[in-house]
Amino acid sequence: MADQQNDKSSSDSGRGADKSDLADFAARLRQKQLAHMEPEERTSRGTSMGIAFRLTTELVAGLVVGGGIGFLLDKWLGTGPFLLLIFFVLGVAAGILNVFRTAKQLSAQAERDARR
Repeated sequence: MADQQNDKSSSDSGRGADKSDLADFAARLRQKQLAHMEPEERTSRGTSMGIAFRLTTELVAGLVVGGGIGFLLDKWLGTGPFLLLIFFVLGVAAGILNVFRTAKQLSAQAERDARR
């Protein structure tokens, strides 16, 4: 009975050591990978993709909201595609303005970060 408990405790401690060794290896590997990367590579790619998705979302949101409002008003008032076209164009304009506004804010933020 005592032998079984000793076997279990030694195998449990061995598993814990394996997990800590693996975690230690993963941490050291990540540290070495980051040390070999250029500073711009660390954040540039993720930041650029985030900015692209944000600007695309701004534009698409304007189109969808404008088109949706025009579609609903056309259905409600029975005016045909006229309000859909008008609000779609307004949505395009709003989307483009949002993209310019967001790009301007991101540019100003990048300049502030570059000065630091």
